[in-house]
Amino acid sequence: MKKILKISWRNIWRNKIRSSIIIIAIIIGIMGGIFSGAIRLAAEKQQFEEAVDNRTSHIQVHHPKFVANPEARFYIKNGIHIAKEIEAIDGVHSVSERSVVEGMVASANLNAGVRIKGVDALAEALTTNLNSLITEGTYFENEGRLPSIIIGEALANTINVSVGSRIVLTFQDIKGEMISASFVVEGLYKLSSRRFEESTVFIQSKNIYDLIGKEKHVTEIAVVIDDVDNYRLMAEKIRKAFPELDVKHWADMEPSLYYSLEFLNQNLIWMVGIIILGVSFGLFNTILMSVLERVKEFGILMAIGMKRTKVFLMIIFETIMLSFIAGVSGLILSYGMIRHFKVKGINLEGVGAEGLEDFGYATVLYLDLDPQMYFQIGIMVMVFAVLAAVYPAVKAIRLSPVEAVRSE
Repeated sequence: MKKILKISWRNIWRNKIRSSIIIIAIIIGIMGGIFSGAIRLAAEKQQFEEAVDNRTSHIQVHHPKFVANPEARFYIKNGIHIAKEIEAIDGVHSVSERSVVEGMVASANLNAGVRIKGVDALAEALTTNLNSLITEGTYFENEGRLPSIIIGEALANTINVSVGSRIVLTFQDIKGEMISASFVVEGLYKLSSRRFEESTVFIQSKNIYDLIGKEKHVTEIAVVIDDVDNYRLMAEKIRKAFPELDVKHWADMEPSLYYSLEFLNQNLIWMVGIIILGVSFGLFNTILMSVLERVKEFGILMAIGMKRTKVFLMIIFETIMLSFIAGVSGLILSYGMIRHFKVKGINLEGVGAEGLEDFGYATVLYLDLDPQMYFQIGIMVMVFAVLAAVYPAVKAIRLSPVEAVRSE
């Protein structure tokens, strides 16, 4: 066996140019497959973090009629108390009770429809990290004459305001009567989703309680859990504890994102596999050409007593060695590439950043890949390599030694 391995190794480098070309082709194929997979994975992961971690949270609780009719009168009775009970459930990380209403925001000359969220500043920071999204101004630190409001950068541009500007909110109170109040823009937040930025503003719950006409008015409870993979189990646990309320997990609230992630998780390795399979045809062609060029050599080897099994193994080992060199090199280079873009990121501003933001995608993607993926791709390369070598190896051992020796 040791002798067969030595012969196989020498045979690889008998035609250095051809071997080098196929090695480079496999390396490029692996890097291309990993890069394309990592890009897609990074985009979906970023969208999940923004949609779930920064906007919807893992689970939301409402009055049964609130989702269809987001009006102040559809509030959760004893909402503060229920929020504390949910927070006490094992596996719950944090809870934010909100007073959410639909209304209008108006500046000196412009206005827009918005969803107004009255929040507890500390609870919201723990639940959606709103404080870390502030790009200009401060996060509910000012105690001036007018109450503070946090708005998105996109909305600020739409209604032409900045930090320190005065704006007016108009919405219905709990009795259905229209009320208006002035606020001062304390801070601007930034998300990848332009639509969310343009349509959602945050004020402190204590300010909305006075306006809405009810103390501790809660229409929404956002829940963040310790283990996101258990979101269905935790939602069901909360649903059983409070059957009179509407409990939805993030997959219910973001169905398109859920199906996109499910499709990606199930098909990412297949997508990379198709690219590797395409490269394998080049490997197959190389091995087959090598066999056809050495027909006479194989004939002589079998004529002097080399068993056909060893001829078969020799070709298989040649392919495995070639693929191993290319596979290891490709995976190492791919790892370095992913590490580089994990730190530096890929800026997509030159390829329609505004269009990406409309769909909730970031303009800068930071690549990352599960280490298990590298192992799976390495196994896939070796499997395809062996499959690519089977036909050329079978063709070689089917040669008649006499005819093979006579061939030119």
